[in-house]
Amino acid sequence: MQTVTVSPKYQIVIPKAVREALHLRPGQKMQVIEYAGR
Repeated sequence: MQTVTVSPKYQIVIPKAVREALHLRPGQKMQVIEYAGR
C-alpha cells in the first residue's frame, strides 16, 4: 500500500508506481471514493 500526504492546499501527489500502473496522464480525471469514513 502506498501513502500520500495532503498539502496545505489539499493537493496530493500520486506515487510514480501508481501512475505507471494505472497509465495516468496529466489532465485525466479520477474518482475519489470515501472508504469506511477515511
